[in-house]
Amino acid sequence: MKVFSEIVKISFKAMIQYKWTFAMTLLSQPILVLINLTLFKSIYAYNETSSIKGYSLDQMVWFFIAGMIVSAFVWNSTVNDISGKILSGELTTDLLKPISLFKYNLADCFASRVIALFMDFIPGMVIYSLIIFPKFLTAFSFAKFLVVVIPAFFINFLCAFVIGLMAMAISNNNSLNAITYLLTAFAGGTLIPMEFYPHWLVTITDFLPFKYIYYWPIQFFLNRSTANGTDILIKTLLFQLLWIGILYVCYKLLWKTMIKKYCAVGG
Repeated sequence: MKVFSEIVKISFKAMIQYKWTFAMTLLSQPILVLINLTLFKSIYAYNETSSIKGYSLDQMVWFFIAGMIVSAFVWNSTVNDISGKILSGELTTDLLKPISLFKYNLADCFASRVIALFMDFIPGMVIYSLIIFPKFLTAFSFAKFLVVVIPAFFINFLCAFVIGLMAMAISNNNSLNAITYLLTAFAGGTLIPMEFYPHWLVTITDFLPFKYIYYWPIQFFLNRSTANGTDILIKTLLFQLLWIGILYVCYKLLWKTMIKKYCAVGG
């Protein structure tokens, strides 16, 4: 645990050097919010309605903002970090460290998300609220959002770690990473609300982990009727814990298999 905390401190100091990256994000994202606000105002006015697929105007605009907010909690660069080390041979050095590659990357991701909360999430919430105030948001709905977004972080990390390890089997996993990114955006429901998807497609996404990374945290944040009730909160948490368990087992099995191939290549 002491080694883990030290890595968090080191990663924190390294990530803080990228403060201007966070600043540029805060400057660019409000522009997208204003564009979405103008667009959806026109759509709602044209259809002479106050609700589309159960989303009010402010919820629809905040749907896309919520996607960015969830990313502030769950995003990581694990795939590129691990695959880069495997392909360059740096993994050999990491294997000699007093902490596993898994724990090292977990600590690094944890530190980056702590920084993102202070430099991206909090300032972003203030700026976005000035553009369009989230009238739907309550203390209880935000608390439920925090409860489900934490396991979402672990699911996303485990997915990324497993994909990163695939670099031991294939010479270049960039295509696999790109496909996973698109699948996460589509099956995770960040491109458009899943209410616009056909029923059969929504059913398929129920059996994939991506929906529990983005879609459900967004639903709880927006205080949607679909996320009301303790039963749906418990159900979501159970599915998240199930996927954490499945992906962790996949990581352990894949690590045992792939590390043998990596050692064979390294001589």
